[in-house]
Amino acid sequence: MKLFLALILCLPAFGQVVNRWSASTGLVSLSGAGTTATVQQPATNSTAVVIEQIQVYCSVACTVTQKVNGTAATSTAAPVCTTSQASPCVTPLLPTQLNLPAPFNFYSASNVGTGQVQGAITYIPAGGTVVLCAAKSCGNGGDVTLGTGLGTASNYSAVINSITGNVDITFYLRQVS
Repeated sequence: MKLFLALILCLPAFGQVVNRWSASTGLVSLSGAGTTATVQQPATNSTAVVIEQIQVYCSVACTVTQKVNGTAATSTAAPVCTTSQASPCVTPLLPTQLNLPAPFNFYSASNVGTGQVQGAITYIPAGGTVVLCAAKSCGNGGDVTLGTGLGTASNYSAVINSITGNVDITFYLRQVS
């Protein structure tokens, strides 16, 4: 009887669907400038979101700085990707329904205000790609989570220094249920 009860209590965990998205700037050409990509909670009706990884490519040597909880970004949020949509956009990742809207906003050329630096500045060599782990699932000590209590002040940014070259920043995120 105890085994049966334990199995019933565990069923929701086995049937749980994890919703995931990628949010990418696409290849951005910079000429003596920097750029910032930001994931941010909406002003209302937010759901906790875990940032799993941030993948950053630079065609020339660059640095990436991670920042959290800056003054809210207000530039145009990137749309959900469609078959004809080029980056920047947000893409649901299977098994997430392909028409499910993301529970966060993504700003590919963000005007987010100064936030708190998270960790060390990461150097990326010319033509290099770096994956920044932000969740337990990839080896981080804890999950970097955009919580629900701060509204648009709950945001996370990847900031590229001033360069002349190409950059691509992609966030991988999952919804916490």
